[in-house]
Amino acid sequence: MTPTAISLCSGYGGLDLAVEHVYGAHTVAVADIDRDACTVLAHRFPHAPNLGDLRSVDWTGVTADIITAGYPCQPFSTAGRRKGEHDPRHLWPEVLRAIRMVRPRLAVLENVRGHLGLGFATVLADLAAAGFDAEWVVLRASDVGAAHGRARLFVAATNTDSQPARGD
Repeated sequence: MTPTAISLCSGYGGLDLAVEHVYGAHTVAVADIDRDACTVLAHRFPHAPNLGDLRSVDWTGVTADIITAGYPCQPFSTAGRRKGEHDPRHLWPEVLRAIRMVRPRLAVLENVRGHLGLGFATVLADLAAAGFDAEWVVLRASDVGAAHGRARLFVAATNTDSQPARGD
């Protein structure tokens, strides 16, 4: 059976295309509010509804094998003001809410390297408390053949328990 994936903070869908390729998954829903990103997502995933703003999604009864999330990097980026959880774009709590409610077998996350020094310990603790075992790596784009060295943090978190979906 083909694994299903839900994409959060989808952007242009690059992380989702990678997950589809590596895991043979089928993206069944996306979530983004940026107008241009939504146009690209509608083209790349025409059968996947856009759930819109994560802050207003009701995850009750939603199921998926995989959740992907490239949640906003501005709260953690050295190019930004590094306000962390005090930045209004800090959507990690909403991503966590989805993970806790949907209970996927796998969560694949992406963010900037600067997240390691600001807020990442919270992400790891939250995932562990939700019953997920996380592994992470920082890769530069040039490590995988791109012509630039932009470094990104990738996390693969595996569901380690068999608890049913639960609310906050």
